[in-house]
Amino acid sequence: MRFDEPPSEETLRQLIDRARGSGDETVTVETTGEAGDAWVRAGFSEQARVLEASVDALERRLSRDTGPSYGSVHVQTDDLDGVVRAVRQFVPRLPGGSKGSVVAPPRNGWIGVYDELTDRNPEMLRRLARELSDRMGAVVLQLGVEEGQVVRFVLLERGRTMDEYLSVPEYYGEVPPGDVISLGTAFKPGQGRKSIHHANLQTVAGPVEVAIEGLGVQENPILIEEKELGEWRLP
Repeated sequence: MRFDEPPSEETLRQLIDRARGSGDETVTVETTGEAGDAWVRAGFSEQARVLEASVDALERRLSRDTGPSYGSVHVQTDDLDGVVRAVRQFVPRLPGGSKGSVVAPPRNGWIGVYDELTDRNPEMLRRLARELSDRMGAVVLQLGVEEGQVVRFVLLERGRTMDEYLSVPEYYGEVPPGDVISLGTAFKPGQGRKSIHHANLQTVAGPVEVAIEGLGVQENPILIEEKELGEWRLP
């Protein structure tokens, strides 16, 4: 059944009555992206997504020149063994074939995770961040540069996204107005410099610094260098 509007009490009661009458234990509905959050708040969980894109937009995306992506995951915990164990168990299940991972010792209450596959694939980086946050029951910060052009950070707690920031929201295409929330300034201006909204981090050195009130500051250096990829491995 498809519903284009948020659920009302009357609609929910009708769905319950219909399910009880047919002996069903679950209720399945289809809805729009705009109304989907309201259905989730009513107790439904998302089981599938239907997406669309124009042919022209897909062709433009495939034809444009892009730079490299790289990123890391930072877990707010001192449990180094637990993070290493989680990385060893989860990373081999990611599609793409990781060449290895590095888990850095705790620093100011944060453990950094660097992986060859997630370093070059933003989607795999997001999956690793979500898995570590859920498995460790911890706050996790995902930091990354995507296609050498935009900066993204995602803050998760117990596997749920609490906040997300993309320095150029429309970089991957038009963003619905409701999805652009509190994006603010892309980069905080430095002393004697203007704020910028689009930086090529292949030519502009870092660091990239993220400050979250109540959690602290996480800073990642960005070095511009040309060298072969070394061996990736857990300590």
